[in-house]
Amino acid sequence: MSRDAILARIRAARPPESALPDIHALPFVHYDDRYAAFAGLIANLGGQALQLAENQTVRQAVAAHFPNHGRLVDLTQAGHEEADSPHAWHDVDVAIVPGQLAVAENAAVWVSTPHNRYRSLYFLTQKLVLVVPRPQLVDTMRDAYRRIRIEEHGFGCFISGSSRTADIEQSLVMGAHGAMAALVVFV
Repeated sequence: MSRDAILARIRAARPPESALPDIHALPFVHYDDRYAAFAGLIANLGGQALQLAENQTVRQAVAAHFPNHGRLVDLTQAGHEEADSPHAWHDVDVAIVPGQLAVAENAAVWVSTPHNRYRSLYFLTQKLVLVVPRPQLVDTMRDAYRRIRIEEHGFGCFISGSSRTADIEQSLVMGAHGAMAALVVFV
């Protein structure tokens, strides 16, 4: 009986309903310089962004950024190295992978690559290089979700980096959930 009385009082004191705002009329974040916003944020996250210099290749930029690296896998090149199991990527030092778009507000890159059967490469490599076409840099996640499509291969994820965590004993651990270093190259 008291339960019903309490619920009745709550219902009687309920505030009037209000209409939801029209989200299409709301101003969303817009960056005058998306690249600067992206580069600044990814630097705060422990990664780095760069634009290729004129006549510079991605491989040249990677060699300058990560000199003396070990095993390199480049999924942006035709005839790239294949893996027969996800464990084949366990010793990759640098992985160069295509990114479909980048988001300035959170320095995330959308990766959805149909020809990479084993996505473990993105998380097992020590240094992850994401190559993104410059026109595919958008302001917000809202803009990104308008553009992304999970194709027939059914895989896609946003990656930002480098991977780090400080939730255990207040100690910063790099590479806990993925690459220890991240470089986003805009082409």
